[in-house]
Amino acid sequence: MKLFFKIVIVFLLVFFSTSSVGIAQQDPQYSQYMFNQLVLNPAYAGSKEAISTALFLRNQWTGIDGAPRTETVSIHAPLAKKKVGLGFAIVADQIGPKNSIGALGSYAYRIKIRNGKLSFGIRAGVYQYTYNWNEINYKDQADIYNTQNRTSVIVPTADAGLYYYTRTFYAGLAATHLYNGRLTTTSNLNGDDAQLSPHLLLTAGKGWEINEKFTFNPSVVVKAVEGAPVNADINLSFLLQKKLWLGASFRSDKTLVAYTQFYATEKFKIGYSFDFGFSKIARVGRGSHEIMIGYDFNISKSKTLSPRHAYF
Repeated sequence: MKLFFKIVIVFLLVFFSTSSVGIAQQDPQYSQYMFNQLVLNPAYAGSKEAISTALFLRNQWTGIDGAPRTETVSIHAPLAKKKVGLGFAIVADQIGPKNSIGALGSYAYRIKIRNGKLSFGIRAGVYQYTYNWNEINYKDQADIYNTQNRTSVIVPTADAGLYYYTRTFYAGLAATHLYNGRLTTTSNLNGDDAQLSPHLLLTAGKGWEINEKFTFNPSVVVKAVEGAPVNADINLSFLLQKKLWLGASFRSDKTLVAYTQFYATEKFKIGYSFDFGFSKIARVGRGSHEIMIGYDFNISKSKTLSPRHAYF
């Protein structure tokens, strides 16, 4: 663990020395991230010791036209010798006139440390951002964007992460968008360019098996990006009969989340979450819905999946 924290300190120093002024949080929000952290951290790839697939469908602030909508498909697995993990994800996100779709490949290298493994991960990919400027109502009709109907730009991205895990504990640190690619083909009136901004994400969780029928699993995620307040989720999850997850989260942006996940079989699971916020925009938005569907293919010699899958 001492090695892990030393690496984390170096990671933080590198991140803050290379980050630039951001334009608030740009990555999609997930409420059920704890059930597939590949969307947050490339070092998570292969950690489930199975071919793990997941589909996320999120509809945020359903009462507001043009509110965020996100679809994500991911797959990850360890290679034969299990020191290397590979992952791939497609992320589609829509907010108002902006549509983006990204294709991301992850590589993780894992080493054993005591009862756990420390994983070093990198990720590379591209996003295509498309803007329908004619869908905007302009207060200033002379706005430079009012002269365009539709523009599109392809932006490369690069992420890095660390992930330490045992059968019942995990801690991860990731930095996304380390390359500040331009998001539009047009600069604003001040000559500034909209760019991808580095995001820092810290995750941690612990599972306690109280008895054979009841498991308690608290977790936390902290997100930071220049130009926006630090955002944190505190999650309390309960696994009943090793079949049904029930949980609640409190997000620092004044949002409460209730979620559940059901193991239809040992390999197939489906989850649902509902977000209700107390901020002005969240109350008008009438809540957010998220569905997660996952399937794990066993690639080990045993007939059953690892017990660790019940926790993370």
